[in-house]
Amino acid sequence: MSLERAIDTGLVIHGPELIDSGKIADIVEALCTLGPVCALVGGTMARVAALDKHLTFIDTSQNIHTSDALNQVSDKEALVLANCGKTSETGIVFGQIVSSRVQRSVIQVERPGFVDGSVFLWRGADGDKSRNVQRVARHLSSYLSLTLIEKQKKDLSVGQTGDIVSRHVHGAKRGEPVLVQGQVVGTVVDEEVAVIAKRGRIVDVRGVTTKAHGLEKIGNIDLRTAYVKTGYLRAGIEAYDHSSVRPARPLKRGMVTFVNHCAEGTLERVNEKTICTITVGDDTTSISGDILSRAGIPIIGITDGDGDGIYAGMCKAEGSIVLRLDNASDDEIGSSLERSGALNGENYTLGSVIEIVTVFLLRNGVEFVATRFGRDRLQ
Repeated sequence: MSLERAIDTGLVIHGPELIDSGKIADIVEALCTLGPVCALVGGTMARVAALDKHLTFIDTSQNIHTSDALNQVSDKEALVLANCGKTSETGIVFGQIVSSRVQRSVIQVERPGFVDGSVFLWRGADGDKSRNVQRVARHLSSYLSLTLIEKQKKDLSVGQTGDIVSRHVHGAKRGEPVLVQGQVVGTVVDEEVAVIAKRGRIVDVRGVTTKAHGLEKIGNIDLRTAYVKTGYLRAGIEAYDHSSVRPARPLKRGMVTFVNHCAEGTLERVNEKTICTITVGDDTTSISGDILSRAGIPIIGITDGDGDGIYAGMCKAEGSIVLRLDNASDDEIGSSLERSGALNGENYTLGSVIEIVTVFLLRNGVEFVATRFGRDRLQ
């Protein structure tokens, strides 16, 4: 029987992959043999995945970035980052970026269960190699049968010539969407992808068929710290046998919220008084509709057919309706509707909201096709 004292560990899970696959259980089990574990998720998709799996031991109460989550548990004796990148290379780059934003050393469990999986010990600027950190890293390596690799943390390496900054994107595959700060900027056509910025503005994305509309939405950016990825937000979700319609909660009247091309904050925008949510944008409608279906909150989606298909989830709460605009931009109409103040009250029925939205569209000369989900709840 070991007489070594317990180690209090902070665990941050990035992305939905380890949760969807069930592999997160092995990591948690390994850490629990050493002592108490405080587990958080980084990012919206990991948060939703944990809710889907009913993993109550994971704190899903916050919408928080991965590096911020690590800093939040930095008072623990050891910090562990669990991730499953598309490849080992992309995982290393991700770990390098995230760990560089944390003062403490970070133990990264990357791609467990795969032949190229590893445990990385990213040493902090203070060279933190305490006995507890080393013990946790070695234990994870042994328990999960992964090679332990120690690395010194450093800032993400980018190229810079004058006011031109370039950042190579690892692991890109042809046909995948490219996201910068969560915004789709194009589709991969060459596996050598690089984002180029001049004076903080993106001027080119090499190896990509760019989406001008997506680039327009990105303001000043620092490529050293920006969130850049290729691929889909939750590729493993198709493994679930979800029906396309989930029961709506019994609320009869309430207030309306808007999610306008910013699905990441969906759960923060609703509360117990929300009768429905107006979602603006094709991808936003897919993501937010699926997320809100778990809470039984219907959506009224305003779309125009220019989605990038970055999310496979298709569930909606009963009573939801998606309005596909034929002769107008969802950006312009959605923003105009929100600014109009037509839905600033707090005592709407779902039916009255749908009527207000459709009348608004018709008065503005907008042609649309409506798709309803489940039986009507328009009383």
